[in-house]
Amino acid sequence: MKIESVKEVAQVLFRAFKISVVCVLALAFVSTSCKKDDEEEDELLRLEGAPNFDLPIYALPGDTIKLYAYGVNTKGAYYSWAFGGLDTLYESDDLKTVWLQAPDSLGVYEVMLTADCGDEYYSASLSQFISVIGDSSLTGMIPSPMVFVDPRDDNEYGIVEIGNLQWFNRDLNWKGAGKGYGSTEAAAKILGRLYTWNDATGGESSSGLGNGVQGVCPPGWSIPTNEDWIDLAMALNGGVEVSFMDNWKGIAPDLMAIAVFNGSAAWKYSPAVTPTNAYGWNALGTGCAQSGYNHYSNMLSYGFWWSSTQMDSQKAHYRYIYSEYPDLSVDYCSKDGMGASVRCVRLKENN
Repeated sequence: MKIESVKEVAQVLFRAFKISVVCVLALAFVSTSCKKDDEEEDELLRLEGAPNFDLPIYALPGDTIKLYAYGVNTKGAYYSWAFGGLDTLYESDDLKTVWLQAPDSLGVYEVMLTADCGDEYYSASLSQFISVIGDSSLTGMIPSPMVFVDPRDDNEYGIVEIGNLQWFNRDLNWKGAGKGYGSTEAAAKILGRLYTWNDATGGESSSGLGNGVQGVCPPGWSIPTNEDWIDLAMALNGGVEVSFMDNWKGIAPDLMAIAVFNGSAAWKYSPAVTPTNAYGWNALGTGCAQSGYNHYSNMLSYGFWWSSTQMDSQKAHYRYIYSEYPDLSVDYCSKDGMGASVRCVRLKENN
């Protein structure tokens, strides 16, 4: 009996030893396999540079859009595209250059560019978005029964009378100067253009009520002077005297449009500001341009409008509205430092 018990114990120990050896070998195999996979993963090379292309922010239905792929310097790299609903008009043989057409359906479309260089390399991709917009992309603007047609391009502008002046009820879009937001004609058509002070005024300063320089405005109209802006503020402020260099408290909501652009509120929500657009002035947060119309920002947050009265030989004033504050504020910058909107004015008594 004792001998059999010893044999049984030995058999149990041997079986346990075999199981342990198998487990260790299995773990070694798993470890080796993972290590091999990791080594294979590490052997993949990364592309030199990253794929890139310039895509307009906005387009009108039917616009032709040219895209050019760049940014990858690895020899032998090749590209592929996905257009997400945009129509392909033409592709170059190497697919670096493609021509697209914006569809009739308004909306936001994704364009994706992928760069590859064979199985030895990781691929790399970049996605960007373009908004196809039209007249129906902007809703909620208050129309005016008085309309002016610019004889230079047949663009129409409603007219509102506030204080001693008549004002355009939307921002100027005259393509003789300036750029639309994102350097797009689509934004210019719907929202008006952005101009540097020098482009807007031709570099000429002016002052006096209704005595602004014509600049980019149509014949008979002018870019508002400091005195014109003061006249607007006093009318909105119950006739109370104001200084141009003050931030005019609480009057911005009466100018701000309760509008929607491309599915978003034309002014970002703020609990401190409730737009009323009481005078039909239709102010929008159309942002600004910088760096010679090469950079754009502040869409739906800020609206900026020039005064034609310079601050000094290097700088000019502008009024602005920020979505977070109910004030029609004032600031200044270099005459070529920013692209802002233009509202054209004229004296009521002359019309």
